[in-house]
Amino acid sequence: MNNVSAMNKSLRLVGGILMILWSGIHLFLAKELLKVLPVVGEFFVIDAVLVIIGALVMFMGFRLLYIPVLVLNWANYLLLAESRIFPAPVLGFPLPAINSFVVGTFFLDIIIIAVNTVVFVTK
Repeated sequence: MNNVSAMNKSLRLVGGILMILWSGIHLFLAKELLKVLPVVGEFFVIDAVLVIIGALVMFMGFRLLYIPVLVLNWANYLLLAESRIFPAPVLGFPLPAINSFVVGTFFLDIIIIAVNTVVFVTK
């Protein structure tokens, strides 16, 4: 096994684990949101499931789906950033700007995008 494929495999594992962590945060948040804002809570659940599927793609190394996983991660990042400044889709008002979950998810999104991009480029 050459160095590039070993690095790729390690990064796929790291990316998948980070995506599982991201999903765990969103499933935790969804539990409370389902009581208060059911539409947002349901979105969090669906999004978390999609990211878990993306993590499985990374774990298995299914190269054909690297770009859709990267697009999903970018969409999540952009939605997080956009919904803090402009009215959130469906709700019609901006969400609270800063809390520990937002900051954590923001940095997780950036790291996941970087790792998934390197995995895609070094395939």
